[in-house]
Formats: sequence, structure tokens, C-alpha cells
Amino acid sequence: LCWLPPQAWITNAHDADAAIVIATTDKSLKHKGLSAFLVEAGTPGFSLGKKEDKLGIRASSTGNLIFEGCRIPKDSMLGPPGAGFKVAMSTLDGGRIGIAAQALGIARAALETATHYAQTRKTFDAPIAKHQAVQFLLADMAVRYEAAMLLTHRAANLKDAKAPYTKEAAMAKLAASEAATANAHACIQVLGGMGYVTEMPAERYYRDARITEIYEGTSEIQRLVIAGQLLKEMPA
Repeated sequence: LCWLPPQAWITNAHDADAAIVIATTDKSLKHKGLSAFLVEAGTPGFSLGKKEDKLGIRASSTGNLIFEGCRIPKDSMLGPPGAGFKVAMSTLDGGRIGIAAQALGIARAALETATHYAQTRKTFDAPIAKHQAVQFLLADMAVRYEAAMLLTHRAANLKDAKAPYTKEAAMAKLAASEAATANAHACIQVLGGMGYVTEMPAERYYRDARITEIYEGTSEIQRLVIAGQLLKEMPA
């Protein structure tokens, strides 16, 4: 029998056929008493809250999972009892690479949009790409994108090789998400007023980029993870 407070900010809550739920099975063991369960949509006692009206990533639903007297059979448990914390942490590490890849796509799209516009928009009979101030913006966008891409590929390669990648995933997620936000901001700056209207995609990049610095761990959490791993790797 599962009694849980509503689980908030669940990505794809209204689209998924099942949810992985981490629940306490032994309070005395604290985090070692957490277990993971697969709960299918339609299970009695399992329902969804309202669909959130978000700033960005509007194609993806976000909502609450509600459990009221929800009975979950033992064979729905993922792994052995007490493995829930390990399942959650491993999911986070892999998920951070996924968010980094998402952010990379936004950073690249912003760079391409800004570069194309700068070469076609003219002022004083010359493309604005000829202006040094615009060139500086484009150069910084390209550097941010390429650096984040290399970090993301490195983390993904380590994961594929089944090597430890907690620090590298955090680095990739941090760099890519901040690159996405910065590039989306710079893209609007290059486009000027055209970047602020829905006729051009720049404003969507700006809205979609912001969440990548928040979910799967905020940028502040990524810095804590990176620093914690560094202190283990480089003891005094």
C-alpha cells in the first residue's frame, strides 16, 4: 500500500504509460531503505494532477503524480529492496547527459539562426555580420557551443564504456545548459526586434533554454557535484 505526497514537476507526466516511483520500504534504514517501483498508468489510487502551463518546452507535459491508497505488487519493484537511491542517482547521471544534448541542440540552433540573419540583414548597405560587435557575439556563441559539445561527447563516451562519469556528466550538463541560455540571449541580441517576436524562432530558444539550467539538477547542484568529485580525486 503506497501513501505518498504528490510528486511535483514530473516531466511527461501526462504522456507516459508508466512511472518509476521511489518509495520508502524501511524507514529505519533511511536512504538505504528506499526502493524503486514501476507503476503503470491506470493503477487504482494513482492519478495525475493538472498539466502545468510553462514558459518553455511546451511540447512536453509537466504535472503532479498523485497516490491515494495505491497498492503496488511486489513484482513491480525494480531491483532488490533498498536499491531505490542507487536507481535514482544512476538515472540522474545518465539524464544529465540527455539534458546536455538537449541544451546543445538549442545552443546550435541559436548560433545558426544568428549567423544566417547576420549575413542577410543589412545596415548601411552592408550585412551586419561585417560589424565587429556582431562578429564578437557570433564568435562567443561558437566557442560556447563547441566546448559544451566536447564535454557532452566525453561524458557519453565514458558512459558507453561503463566507466565512472558522474563528474563528467555534471560538467557537460553545466556547460551545455549555460551555453544554451547564453546563446539564446545572444541570438536575440543579433536579431534585435526580430528576435523578440514569434515570427522568428529565437524567442522560443530563449524560453526553452532556461529549463536546462534547472531540471536534472540546477547549475548550482552541478557545481557541487563537480567540486565534490574533484576533492575525492585530488586529496591534500
